[in-house]
Amino acid sequence: MTPALRKLRDLFDDMSADAPDNHGRIAQLERRIRSDARRRAAGAALAGVTVLIAAGVFVPAFLSPGRAVPPPETAAAVQPAAELPPRFTSGDGSAYRRLASAMLKAESKGETKVSVTVPVSGRPLEVAALCPRDGSIKVARPRVVVNGEPTAGWFQQCMTRPGMGMALDSVSVPKGVKQVTITFDVTGSGCVREKGGPCPTRTFSQHADWPLAVYEYTPPARPVEPDPVEAFPSQLGTLELAGRASGVWPRETSFELTVTSPGGYFRIEQLCTGDLADRLSLSYRIGDEASQGDEASQGEWACSRHRDLDETNGTLWSEKIPEGTKITISGKVRVRGGHPKRQVGWSVGVYSSKIVRLAR
Repeated sequence: MTPALRKLRDLFDDMSADAPDNHGRIAQLERRIRSDARRRAAGAALAGVTVLIAAGVFVPAFLSPGRAVPPPETAAAVQPAAELPPRFTSGDGSAYRRLASAMLKAESKGETKVSVTVPVSGRPLEVAALCPRDGSIKVARPRVVVNGEPTAGWFQQCMTRPGMGMALDSVSVPKGVKQVTITFDVTGSGCVREKGGPCPTRTFSQHADWPLAVYEYTPPARPVEPDPVEAFPSQLGTLELAGRASGVWPRETSFELTVTSPGGYFRIEQLCTGDLADRLSLSYRIGDEASQGDEASQGEWACSRHRDLDETNGTLWSEKIPEGTKITISGKVRVRGGHPKRQVGWSVGVYSSKIVRLAR
């Protein structure tokens, strides 16, 4: 028989029996009933606290007497605004430290720029942005201005890779300064001039929330070898791989290879690996300027870690070259804001075709 049933039977027996010889018996029973009730109430309260703690809910009323428990509808924590980390280490071992942070809010359409002033220690500086989920070209992206001078930084990755998260870009610092003021400006302008009229200013209409920051980083003590670049396929649809060159920046900063024309055109592709892969660019020349003059094809294109190879998305097409002609393709490699200890792997693939496959 359980203790609860035993106590209940005792109570019923006492209530149905004749008056006891011990006239204090009723008072004893009443005290026992009150004591049992207090123990049950305390046990229920402790069990409730245990359940709440197990569920991850903080109950200040139990831990700090006199403090009221908030109503259920206000107990849920509000999610903080997205913030760029105060410190992190990149894949190649560079240690980043945040110097300043800022925010441009979508609802504050009147606020199109924000500035921060940071110290210059001699370590490389970089700017960062948390890309919005909508990375379309209609979103006004922040341009970066250093001490009033525009830079090349415009967080292009946020447009080409929607939802990528944090995007970083290099910042050039004037020599001899102890601090710089960096401005993030989402104002864009364009001109649709009417005949005889002025050139009006047009601003982008689609705004987004932009968490922003300025970092300095300490490069790794020793260079970290980047991952190998994937091999180019021997064929891309009707295209045939005619030649390939590869290297690791800054060890190899140029290339040259000779290929034979099938009686058509040449197309160039590039792939890169490493933390600074999106900042690497390759300049090309197809043919010899001295021998071909204006017919020599040339250009410079940015590399990418996330480029998809496709039959129609070639970086550069050459002029049509007679069949059997040997042609030299040369190029130079550079990394914007690169550091000697932060290496980037690169590879160039040259494809030949008798027709030009235009992008769909």
